[in-house]
Amino acid sequence: MVPKPTQLVRAAVDFYRDPISWLALGITSIMLCYVGGAAMFWFHAEYLGELGPAIPWYDHWALDSTFAFVALTPALAAIMPLTAWVAHRTAGKHGPDAVPWAFAAAAGAAFAVVTVPGPLAHDLLVGRGTWLATHVTQWLGYPPAPVTVEHEHGGMLAAFAQQLGFGLPLYILLTFLSLVLVHSITVRRVRAQVPTSVSS
Repeated sequence: MVPKPTQLVRAAVDFYRDPISWLALGITSIMLCYVGGAAMFWFHAEYLGELGPAIPWYDHWALDSTFAFVALTPALAAIMPLTAWVAHRTAGKHGPDAVPWAFAAAAGAAFAVVTVPGPLAHDLLVGRGTWLATHVTQWLGYPPAPVTVEHEHGGMLAAFAQQLGFGLPLYILLTFLSLVLVHSITVRRVRAQVPTSVSS
């Protein structure tokens, strides 16, 4: 079933009426962009040997992850109500326990697709030799730091495929872990609001 634009708008409005949805958006975005960013940093910088600013790895990770957080949170804000709508109308038929799994799979996969151009955006904005990378290196860099050798991986299409292949299971897993964390926080808040009965 292909949703109509009015259905999507209504789904988004209904989704964000619940304050828990804003909490879920914040936690999921932090999890995907910073925890997922750490995994992506390892994959691109260490495993693939791609170059970035000549700065400590933790500054490089923070720079890349913050850039992703700013750029991708709006996309995630649109992805979450849409995939929640899809999950309830598909997996919901099999019971409520199936909905979180379907949501995590759909939202994580959609986020992975959105991040496919990430290597190109990185090279254009924060890759070694760009204006931002040069200035960040001047602010935080260490000129004596050794320069690693950049590896060849078959061009931009191969980079997109690598990004999707590594990101798909990563983002699905992190989306599910975000749901678990949001559920845990919500349960604790509900329990804290329940008055303790005092036996007379």
